[in-house]
Amino acid sequence: MTGPDSTLHAWGKNTSGQLGDGTTDQRNTPVSVPGLTGVQLVTGGREHTTALLGDNTVRSWGANSSGQLGKGTTTDSSTPVTTLTGLTGVDKIATAIGGDFSLAN
Repeated sequence: MTGPDSTLHAWGKNTSGQLGDGTTDQRNTPVSVPGLTGVQLVTGGREHTTALLGDNTVRSWGANSSGQLGKGTTTDSSTPVTTLTGLTGVDKIATAIGGDFSLAN
C-alpha cells in the first residue's frame, strides 16, 4: 500500500525483515518503509519484497537465501537495498509468490 506521497507501508509477518522497517518484528498495523519514495510498483514473495521506484531503480528486502534480493550475496536485509547495477530502464518487476526469486523487465 502506498500513501499519497508514494511512500510504501507494510504490515504482517516479518520473520526475515520482509516488511522493510529495519526489524523482524511482526506488525499488526501499517508501518512505513523508510528510504523509499516514488514507489511505482511493489511485489512480494514468500519472505521478500521488491519495489520499482519512479527513477526505474529496483530495491529489495527480506529473505535472501537464494540471492533473490539481487545484491550479490545471500545475506537477508530488513531494509531496502539497491539491486546490483546492470538493471536499466526497468518498467516491470515480479516476484514468485512462494518462491525464492525475482524478475525485472
